[in-house]
Amino acid sequence: MRKIRFGALAVACLLAAGCPSACDVKKLLSPSGVQSVTIAPAAAQISVGQTQQFTATVRPDSASGDGVTWSVTPSTMATIDAKGMLTALAAGQAVVTATTVATPVHSAEASATISVPASQPQ
Repeated sequence: MRKIRFGALAVACLLAAGCPSACDVKKLLSPSGVQSVTIAPAAAQISVGQTQQFTATVRPDSASGDGVTWSVTPSTMATIDAKGMLTALAAGQAVVTATTVATPVHSAEASATISVPASQPQ
């Protein structure tokens, strides 16, 4: 009975929170599923034209489907590839996001402060 209540409560919470269309409730409730994601480094300082590698860690280690998708905002300041390599395009503050593929309700953010190199005029 307790498992049924927990499952019903979890489904109700997901529906209330607006679970994405790709969300699979069975994966979310599975003990072998993704529980969290973190990004390293949590903050980076780079210059325009430089690159910075970001790494996502999905927990638990045994989680099935531990891939992530990367995004960066605003996209005018930087780009990021499928492997987490950020390329700085313009000075400012960018936010890097890693979202788990298996359960897209799990995501983490990191910041990138992008500056103009001293040799370049502002």
